Amino acid sequence: MSISPLWLAFAALGSALLSGCSALVCRRWPGALVWLGFPLLGLSGGLALSAGAWTLWQGTAFESRLPLGLPWLPWHLGLDPLAGFFLALIGLVTLPVSLYGPGYIREYRDSGEPLTQLGLCTGLFVLGMELVVLAADAFSFLIGWELMSLASYFLVAFHHTDSHNRRAAYIYLLMAEIGAIAILLAYAVLAGFGGGFDFDQMHLASLSTGWATTAFLLALAGFGMKAGMVPLHAWLPEAHPVAPSYISALMSGVMLKVAIYGLIRFTFDLLPAVHWGWGLTVMLLGSLSALLGVLYALMQHDIKRLLAYHSVENIGIILIGLGLAMVYAGNGLPRLAVLGLLAALYHTLNHAIFKSLLFLGAGAILQQTRERDMERMGGLIHGMPHTAFFFLIGCISISALPPFNGF
Repeated sequence: MSISPLWLAFAALGSALLSGCSALVCRRWPGALVWLGFPLLGLSGGLALSAGAWTLWQGTAFESRLPLGLPWLPWHLGLDPLAGFFLALIGLVTLPVSLYGPGYIREYRDSGEPLTQLGLCTGLFVLGMELVVLAADAFSFLIGWELMSLASYFLVAFHHTDSHNRRAAYIYLLMAEIGAIAILLAYAVLAGFGGGFDFDQMHLASLSTGWATTAFLLALAGFGMKAGMVPLHAWLPEAHPVAPSYISALMSGVMLKVAIYGLIRFTFDLLPAVHWGWGLTVMLLGSLSALLGVLYALMQHDIKRLLAYHSVENIGIILIGLGLAMVYAGNGLPRLAVLGLLAALYHTLNHAIFKSLLFLGAGAILQQTRERDMERMGGLIHGMPHTAFFFLIGCISISALPPFNGF
């Protein structure tokens, strides 16, 4: 039997799961996370990147049913070009994180902090994100979504002895579950009219304009909350700064984009038609996110909090592109709609690359200086020349200066 991209994607899921499980032996073998956990995480990222790129190259879709789930509802997983793009994005960020992680956790090993939670939840976090983009039915999608949310909650709460960290983790979990309920209700509307939980059945649902708008608004609230869209962004500037820096890179660089994937899949694939009024709503919320995100960022002195607010801004820019695509699609202009969608996807890729780079650079700075306040930093280029060089590349990119990708 020939190997397909979907088989590589399944191998990526298995590698992420094994990466998390390898952390269970950290108490007896402290080096398990370094010598086993992160290499397996990197393998998962490489396989995900390969599967996604292969799918984009072929331009075809692959599907499979697994003997998991409910007796009457086995998991239906699939890989098409849209899912392939986001799966490749997950792999593209996971790979450098797997190389960065062993050096970053050295201080935790030296301080005697247990690494089991960190390694286990990192593997499950990546597994959840990969499962979300591979899911082809609502049940497996929500399983992956909850796994992604719960694993990242424990990662945000890793330094749980600090009351501020516990509060940030609580806000994150609360908003994540509220968003999950909204997504569940949105799928329930489609399942009720489509007669099943498979995405293929939902796609055939016959909805009135009122019910379609209800489902869209529920999905926008649920996915927008996870993406950090204004005014549902309260968790993001609280959670990103307190999580380990490589987790912040995964959350900002990839997890927010998984929410964008969910919104695109729901709007352009599952709903029977796109209404131009939905696009105006998304454009308005995207504009508010972009404007308020950058204004809040200008007021910050904490380097990771600054980067978190810039994520709100860039999610707003992506939403503006999606809103334009919806407006054009609703007015029967498919070519212009494709341009808007391509612009949103292109900036999704751009932001994933430079924001991950910046969070990883911020983590190196925090480890070396023990200082978060940028007003107290200066002259780091002399002591950290390599970090300064790559951080400068990220800064030029996020500032939209040519010739880097943010421009």
